[in-house]
Amino acid sequence: MTSLAGAMQESSTARRLLDWSFRLPLTPNRAHALRDGLVLAGVILAVVDWWWLAHGAPPVDAGGWWAANPLHPYVDVHGGLENKFMYSPAWEFVIGPLRNLDLAALGALWRAVQLVVLAYLAGPFLAPILFLVPVQSELTVGNIQIFLALAVVLGFRYPATWALMLLTKATPGLGLLWFAVRREWRALFIALGATALIAGVSYLMHPNLWRDWLVLLTSNGTPVAPPYFLSFWVRLPFALVAIVAGARANQRWALVVGVTLALPVVYWVSASLLVGVLPYLRDALGRALGRWYLARATWQGRQAMGVRAAQAAVTE
Repeated sequence: MTSLAGAMQESSTARRLLDWSFRLPLTPNRAHALRDGLVLAGVILAVVDWWWLAHGAPPVDAGGWWAANPLHPYVDVHGGLENKFMYSPAWEFVIGPLRNLDLAALGALWRAVQLVVLAYLAGPFLAPILFLVPVQSELTVGNIQIFLALAVVLGFRYPATWALMLLTKATPGLGLLWFAVRREWRALFIALGATALIAGVSYLMHPNLWRDWLVLLTSNGTPVAPPYFLSFWVRLPFALVAIVAGARANQRWALVVGVTLALPVVYWVSASLLVGVLPYLRDALGRALGRWYLARATWQGRQAMGVRAAQAAVTE
C-alpha cells in the first residue's frame, strides 16, 4: 500500500508539473526565436573565442604535423615543435598544402574550421559547449576529434567520410561494424572503397612512407595517457557493445559513443568527439517539443470544454 500511495503521489506531482508547463506562453514562433537567439549568441562567443585563441599559443597538434618533414614524417623533427605525425601518409594530402602558411596562420585557419564544424553540430547548444574543458582543449591543441565527430554524423549519408578515421586514428574505423550489423552493404563498400582509393594514390606516391607507418604502428604498444589509464584493449569491448547495440536499435548517437571509446588513446581532449551526439539530442528535443505542443492543444481543448460546460450549468 505504501509503494502504491507513493507511486500515486509521484504521478499526481508529475501531472501538476505537466499542467503547469501547459500554461507557459511558449509558442512555435517564440521557440524558433529562442533557438535563433541561442545560435546567434553561440556564434558571437565562437568569434570571440577564435580571436582569443588566434592571439595565444599555437596549436601543438596541428603545429606538430605542420612541422614534420614530409619526406621523413615519422622520424624527423624541425621547427622547434614536437613531431606528432603518427597518422597514415595520406594525411599529407591535408597537412601538406597547409605548410605554405606560417604557424600563426595555420592556427587561425585550423581553429576557424573547427569552430564552424562545432557550430554546425551544436546549433543552439554552441554557447555552453564552448565552455566545456574537453572542447576548449581540443580547440587549443588543434587535434581532429571535432572533425571525426562530423565524419560520423555525415557518414550515414556520405559513407566516404569514414576514410578520415581509417587513415588517421585508424581504430575508430571499428564503427563500420554499424553498417555490417544493419546489412547496409552499399554504405560499407563505399566507405572501404573511398579509403582504399585514397590510400592507394598515397601509396603510389610514397610507398616507403607506408612501410614506415606500418613499422610505427606495430613497434609500439597501445599508449595510455595519464591519468586516464584505460588502454584500447580495456575499452574495446565497451566500444563494440555501443556500436552493435546502437546499430540494432538504430540509435545513431550510440555510434558516436562507440567511436569515442575506440580511439587509440583516450585522454581529456578525447571527450570532445562526443559533440557528435548533439545533432541527435537536438532531434530528440524537437520531437519531444512537438509532442508537448500536441498534448497542450488537447489539454487546452479539454479546458475550454470544461469552461463551456460550467457556463452552461450556470445559465440553466
